[in-house]
Amino acid sequence: MSKKYARFLPTNDSFNLEDFPYYWISQVHAQYIQNIDNVLKKYGLDNSRRRILLALQVKPHASVSDLSDMVISKMSTTTKIVYRLKDEGFIETYSCQDDGRITRVNLTDKGEKMVVKINDLTSVILEQSFDGLTPLQLEKTMEILKHIFKNLAR
Repeated sequence: MSKKYARFLPTNDSFNLEDFPYYWISQVHAQYIQNIDNVLKKYGLDNSRRRILLALQVKPHASVSDLSDMVISKMSTTTKIVYRLKDEGFIETYSCQDDGRITRVNLTDKGEKMVVKINDLTSVILEQSFDGLTPLQLEKTMEILKHIFKNLAR
C-alpha cells in the first residue's frame, strides 16, 4: 500500500477509527438498513425481500441467477428469498422455455403494488438521508462510490 493512504489504515500508529473510510460506509449502510427495516416491518417485509422485489421491477422475468447477481447475494440465499416471496404471493416463478434448468421470476399484481408502497416509504428515508446536500454533492458521492465499487470488483 502506498504511503498516501497510510493515515486511513488500521495499521497506522496514529489510526483513528473515524478516519477509516469503510467505517463510514458500513455505518451509513447499517443505519439505512435499520431505517428501511423499521418502515417495512408494518408490511411484514425486510430489506432482503425489498431488494429482490425492486430488482424485479427493474428487470422483469429475471432468472434467480440474475437476481443473485443484481442484489449481490449467494444463489442459495436468493433462492430462499424468492420462494418465500412466492409463498407470500408477491412473485411468480416459471421454467425458462429455452432452458428448463433456469427459473424465471416475475412480480405479481400484489408484488407490483408492494413495490409502489416500498418506493413511497423509501423516498422518505432518502429525503432524510440527503438533507443538507446539494444534488451535485450527491452525484459526486455516487460517482466516487461507483469508482470504489469498480476497484473492488476487479
